[in-house]
Amino acid sequence: MAKINLLPWRQELRKQRKQEFLAIVMGVALVALAILLFLHMMVSAQLGDQEERKAYVKSEIDLLDKQIAEIEELQKRKDELLSRMKVIQDLQGRRPVIVRVFDEIVRATPDKLYLTSIERKGDQFKISGNAESNNQVATFLRNLNASAWFKNPVLGNVTSNEVKTGPGGRPVAKTEKDDKPKTNGFSLTVDLEAPEPAGGAEGKDVKKTNKETSK
Repeated sequence: MAKINLLPWRQELRKQRKQEFLAIVMGVALVALAILLFLHMMVSAQLGDQEERKAYVKSEIDLLDKQIAEIEELQKRKDELLSRMKVIQDLQGRRPVIVRVFDEIVRATPDKLYLTSIERKGDQFKISGNAESNNQVATFLRNLNASAWFKNPVLGNVTSNEVKTGPGGRPVAKTEKDDKPKTNGFSLTVDLEAPEPAGGAEGKDVKKTNKETSK
């Protein structure tokens, strides 16, 4: 005997499919939500790592800036110390110069010529004195020019004086019976030649002495 289902099976089937569809939609939504949460957590973790790296780099940059400032300060102090050392070395190096200058002036001074004053302004000397003749003044200029410690001697003026001279060309007190020989007063300027640090001026003196000997 055949069985006939008179229940509304189409509606039940439609309802069942609808429930299945809703279940699938909810499952997909949950999966999508889980994926979004995972991505959010991943991005947040990456942002956190990036912020940590940024903070670390900033701290290292601040440390390097501090070290650079310290290095610049040390370099500044080093430059100041070097400049002071250079000044001290220059002063120490020039201490014996004035002694050698007077020695060279004595060597350059010919007989029957004596000096009355020597003035120095910077590296220039103004020399005044008396001589019995103009030839002695010219010899004095040549000697200064040949010296390794002087350069550019320039004669200022020559005047005629009446003084009594003694031995060595030195002036002596006059008396009424003494005659009055004439001398030539002169003044000149000469520049100081900077001595060379190693074998400079003395080496030049030796060369000039050898040259004069060969002549």
